[in-house]
Amino acid sequence: MEAPKLLENGNIPQKRKFTSHQVAFYTLIFVLIIISAMVSVVFCLLHHKQAPGLCWAHGFLKESSTPNTRGTMSWEWNLEHCDGFVQKDHDQYLIIKQSGNYFIYAQVNRKQIAQESFTLMLWKEPKILLNKVVGPNMGDEKGTVNFGRPFFLQKGDKLYCQGNNSLNYTLAGNQTYWGLYKI
Repeated sequence: MEAPKLLENGNIPQKRKFTSHQVAFYTLIFVLIIISAMVSVVFCLLHHKQAPGLCWAHGFLKESSTPNTRGTMSWEWNLEHCDGFVQKDHDQYLIIKQSGNYFIYAQVNRKQIAQESFTLMLWKEPKILLNKVVGPNMGDEKGTVNFGRPFFLQKGDKLYCQGNNSLNYTLAGNQTYWGLYKI
């Protein structure tokens, strides 16, 4: 028995010929994709705004600090690369100029035993407690209480740090400080 005859060239694909219009169309699509990718990259590089460095505000307790009626302390501020992000208001407050995530840290060093536990509080106007840490009043003559954590802050937020103890119990200078940096 003989195998059936197949159609001549029936299983062989025919060579496809592109017309000049199709070649021009596909070339145009390819060129447009490349141009749009390049324009996107150039646009991002030219219009991306970033601070020249990390915004960092650090304040240490002034030697001659006297708390106001609320117990807010005076700080010697050092602001680096913070134009448009953070501004100091007098020597007690930091004002947020751009909403975003900020890492806030603080530390208080006690130089003698106190009658009550010493407390460090971070506030946002109007009287919103953001963070509070409490240190012991017993034990070592000297003690330290500190914290550090991220916060989302809004433009216009006004921050200040407050302690519950007399400044007679607190070490000034670089032993007691607070600050923030933009993350």
